[in-house]
Amino acid sequence: MEVEIVSQQETEKYLALDCEMVGVGKYGERSALARVSIVNWEGDVVLDKFVKVAEPVTDYRTFVSGIRAEDLESDEAMDFDECCDLVASILKDKIIVGHALRNDFDVMNIRLPWYMIRDTARYEPLMKMDPKDPGQLVAKRLRDLAAENLNLMIQQEGQEHCSVEDAGAAMELYKQARKKWEQVMEYKLNKTRAIQEQKQRELLMSYEKSQLSTEKVSKPTISCS
Repeated sequence: MEVEIVSQQETEKYLALDCEMVGVGKYGERSALARVSIVNWEGDVVLDKFVKVAEPVTDYRTFVSGIRAEDLESDEAMDFDECCDLVASILKDKIIVGHALRNDFDVMNIRLPWYMIRDTARYEPLMKMDPKDPGQLVAKRLRDLAAENLNLMIQQEGQEHCSVEDAGAAMELYKQARKKWEQVMEYKLNKTRAIQEQKQRELLMSYEKSQLSTEKVSKPTISCS
């Protein structure tokens, strides 16, 4: 697949995000932010920080996350709130690329408009049929997408994940699919605008009708007697 040529001004609109989590609470079932990485269009690191966890870590998930106690206890690790504020400021007004971004946004309590998100886990051409329900699409693993589309080996069995590497892979997947992806986004945006405009017209017509009805009721009756 040929990668679309994009101007430098256009590329500056895009950032890719990926986070690593550790487990907290009983059995480490709840996820807490431990590392956040952001890269630009070219894959250069914009931010890569470990994050201090406010409650005891019960599972570092090192075999996947690559996180160790010393990473979170280092002087360079950021406070959670400080990190989330920094990330939010970096992401402001940018189109954000990533894989299963909802997990990352939720853990940082960040909310973005849907049209500013490009999630490789939710873009239909990059998804697969659910073997349990052939009528439904489900996300592919990032490592499978990278292998199939980029000939790039990441998240290998027995190897720790790297959030910088994963963010870069998501960006490369987006770059390959960008032309058709943006056509889909434009169609959805236009459809959304059309629906909103129609609702506004209907509200205006309803208001005008109510005003006419009010005028008829309040108009004084002239008696000839």
